[in-house]
Amino acid sequence: MKQITLIALALGLALPAFGRVSLPAIFSDNMVLQQKSTIRIWGWGKPKEPVAVIASWSGDTIRTEASPLAEWSVSLETPEATSEPQTIRFVGWGEVELRNVLIGEVVLCSGQSNMEWSVGAGLIGKEKLVAEADKPAIRMFNLDYRTAAQPLHDASGQWSVASPSTVGSFSAIGYVIACRLQAELGVPVGIINSSWGGTPIEVWMKSEKFDQNPELKKANDMLPDSEWGPVRPAVTYNAMIAPFAGYRVAAIAWYQGCANVDNQRYYTAMMESLVGGFRQDFGAVPFVYAQIAPYNYGSGNGVKIRERQRRAQTIDNSAMVVIGDLGDTTDIHPRLKIEAGERFANALLSKAYNRDGFAYEAPMFDKMEVVKNRAIISFANADGLHVRGGKQPDWFEVAGSDGKFVRANATLKGNTVAVWHKSVKTPVAVRYAWSDTAMPNLFNAAGIQASCFTTEEDF
Repeated sequence: MKQITLIALALGLALPAFGRVSLPAIFSDNMVLQQKSTIRIWGWGKPKEPVAVIASWSGDTIRTEASPLAEWSVSLETPEATSEPQTIRFVGWGEVELRNVLIGEVVLCSGQSNMEWSVGAGLIGKEKLVAEADKPAIRMFNLDYRTAAQPLHDASGQWSVASPSTVGSFSAIGYVIACRLQAELGVPVGIINSSWGGTPIEVWMKSEKFDQNPELKKANDMLPDSEWGPVRPAVTYNAMIAPFAGYRVAAIAWYQGCANVDNQRYYTAMMESLVGGFRQDFGAVPFVYAQIAPYNYGSGNGVKIRERQRRAQTIDNSAMVVIGDLGDTTDIHPRLKIEAGERFANALLSKAYNRDGFAYEAPMFDKMEVVKNRAIISFANADGLHVRGGKQPDWFEVAGSDGKFVRANATLKGNTVAVWHKSVKTPVAVRYAWSDTAMPNLFNAAGIQASCFTTEEDF
């Protein structure tokens, strides 16, 4: 080799630089790849550099070449899930080998502080969760805070193996989701956490969504600047989602809403655009999201966000997790994160894996009928509907043609509630738990609290 090098230099020939082939952070040791999928893997090299990709589970060598822009990509088929550590070699004018790679299920978690809230930040049951965290089949990828004006191709973050020394810095809800999925499915689970406390939904949406919908721009203009993070469109999507767009995931879990109380009127439309953007990059995977818990915002807009989230259930292949009974009206960060994560996991097991017997659906307003001076409210997901800690359902209000709501009487019968007040001769509208801090007493047999609602179209 030394002789060849000397001859080449004597003739003035250019030699390839070694060690050029490189990968984005999402492709690294300890990662989990989605099973039984076609995975796009990409990276960089010197222009014209040949790149060979060799996976330990396959006898094939996939070959490509770096473009004039120093980019390359290949498609790699993954087998059924396996806990046996695998390797992937990338050979160009140098070599990179990824070790301890598992094949299983991958879930993307995103949102603001309640999704970001770590195992070590303070939650009820933390000690047991950490003590039992020696789970080598669970892998976690945490993205560091970044913003960008345009979509990036790489991000700052790393995969880690679940252990008592690593779970403390990871999303509590994300980790609980991983534990439940791994236990129920019996396969490795990778959780990607891309969250930032205090961020509104707009920063997690593609910029093109705002170009297509002027109303979204109008909504974003209503938000004040924040000392806790960005508020302008797409900047965290560009830096914390786009860099691994195309990395195959089985589902997406979303917990956000508190930062949008100032423009709550547009939240359902923003949810639709958010999900549409994520699915452009990750496919039409199930999208599971939390309805934010009660908290005293002081504006009355918290319950309106919850209602906008309830109405977003029309999004195809989505599911809403109600966690109102797990909340704390004096703390915007409820500490029952284990229970919240379990409801997320139940929804994922039902929606993404078609498993039966995993309860997550809350009683939901279905329809209203007026019989004489009473409004009869029917609920879906109402098996075993009952009152907890009282004789009659509370937090119902009724209004007549004047549009003025009064606290109503309510009687439960089966999966319906009769609502009335002596001052309202003909009910026109009913609302339930219509307060930022309402903690109502209506539950189904699964022990899940009924969602707030209003029958009004404009609120």
